[in-house]
Amino acid sequence: MGIKVLLAQDVAESGKNLLKDHGYEVILAPDEKPETMKELIRECDACFSKTFFFSEDILREGRKLKVVAKHGVGVDNVVDVATATRLGLYVVRTPLANMDSVAEHTMAAILALAKNMFPLEKAARAADFDAPLRYESHDVGGKVLGIVGLGNIGRSLARKAALGFDMKILGYDPFVSREGLPDYVELAENPEEIFSQADYVSLHLNAAPENDNFVNRERLARMKSSACLINFSRGSNVNEQDLYEALKNRRIAGAALDVYSQEPVDRDNPLLTLDNILLSPHCGALTVEAMDRMSYQGCQGIVEVLSGKKPSWCMNYEEVHGNRTEST
Repeated sequence: MGIKVLLAQDVAESGKNLLKDHGYEVILAPDEKPETMKELIRECDACFSKTFFFSEDILREGRKLKVVAKHGVGVDNVVDVATATRLGLYVVRTPLANMDSVAEHTMAAILALAKNMFPLEKAARAADFDAPLRYESHDVGGKVLGIVGLGNIGRSLARKAALGFDMKILGYDPFVSREGLPDYVELAENPEEIFSQADYVSLHLNAAPENDNFVNRERLARMKSSACLINFSRGSNVNEQDLYEALKNRRIAGAALDVYSQEPVDRDNPLLTLDNILLSPHCGALTVEAMDRMSYQGCQGIVEVLSGKKPSWCMNYEEVHGNRTEST
């Protein structure tokens, strides 16, 4: 039997072509029902997903399974890494594929908030040319951008904001040291420095228990009344009720969200009623170019594992490889 790769959802041709060039059979799931996935995964050597979660029950059906690939960076909505590790499965992802796309999306949101682009666009359509007297517009040059999380996306954003828009960068990441950071990034000792000093606070955190409600009433209260919050990381990182109250009462000037505690966003979510928040439907990483890169790099990780090579972007290589080595 040949090598088979299960796609939970369809991906760009670049990745599928890479798999086919290696002689692999690509199997696209017709639906996302657990029973369908259980049936299909039984004869597959790898599986690849954008947002479908491969539970332990499904993974255990994969008698030949060696690797789970995530189409993107955060794997929490695709697989539990501890479970995969226990089952001897490598987990690969695509951390470089969408970093510039998300950073650009973040920068676009910062500019839209600074210039009040959306209220002014509506005013122009209504021939309301007195609107600029009611809606303040600001330059971003010289303003402080606080970046929480200095991974690939955070560093890409810092570079674009500092070198492209002359913003001052204040970053916080407990896993990053001063060494290796560019000169234009000042490193904060704690998150409170970010929230109290920044004109724009941008979150680039993973989904982890310690990051749940990272932005809450207390941290929002530290922000300047003229400051804005941007969350394009994970919805669980922000307490939405606390953010709603801060925006409604104008304790902060504005916010931009691309992620939510519930997705699709609940139509009754009070954040949707506000005029000082910019919303997008979890699409920061979904440019045509990023989708192409995520498809290719995800399939690259699959090929690397199935070819016996150390994968370029693996979350549990040492643990799984070590166990496999000991058992041989």
